[in-house]
Amino acid sequence: MNFKLSELNEWYDTRSGTINSKIIIKSIKKISYINQNKTILYFGPEKIVKKIIDDSYNFNSFYISHSGNTDVKSELQRLPFKDSIIDCVVLIHSLDVAEDPHSVFREIDRVLADDGQIIVAGFNKNSLLGIYKLLPFKTIFKNKNYLCVKRLCDWISLFSYELNQIFNINKIPPVTNNNLLKYLKFLNNNIFSKINFFGISYVVHANKKTYRYISVKNWHKKNNIVIGKFSKPVIHSNYEE
Repeated sequence: MNFKLSELNEWYDTRSGTINSKIIIKSIKKISYINQNKTILYFGPEKIVKKIIDDSYNFNSFYISHSGNTDVKSELQRLPFKDSIIDCVVLIHSLDVAEDPHSVFREIDRVLADDGQIIVAGFNKNSLLGIYKLLPFKTIFKNKNYLCVKRLCDWISLFSYELNQIFNINKIPPVTNNNLLKYLKFLNNNIFSKINFFGISYVVHANKKTYRYISVKNWHKKNNIVIGKFSKPVIHSNYEE
């Protein structure tokens, strides 16, 4: 079973969710992708997305969702955009919510421009979250499907994207007791926060690679070798420099 966007929005109103959202926002801000001339699409819980957009000072930023107070209402699998016109896409828990995350990734690849960027944030299966969901607590994390970081990286490689950064963030499990949260606060301090493993959430940043055809006109000679898309020895030496 996948997460529902409505239950994620409710969880992000809790103390545990607030901690997670602040760290996700901080991690995304570390990635240099904001530019006033870029067109950026955001997907995810409204509380997080609106905070990032408000702080970005980018007038070409759009919040996309099938419901709620959005800039564009659309299903993630069928975006109302032409091919290769979006500079950056930010997916926050969108793959956790989607019934078919692979089709979502294909649609994002379609609208993303050459050399465009993608930022994906989600819940990390290989963390204390995996243990927490097995405990006898009432929680939204029980019986849910998680897209692990390794699988996401495999998709990124399959689509010929270049992986730039992986942040494993927030070492505090999503407990509901505020006193226990205060006690576990040390997990996000000092050396624990610097360990890039076992965070309950991840943020992955990748670039869309572009392979350009090199025309014969752009070939040139170097040390009696023709340099171009296909390099080969030059047989004759009676050519112009």
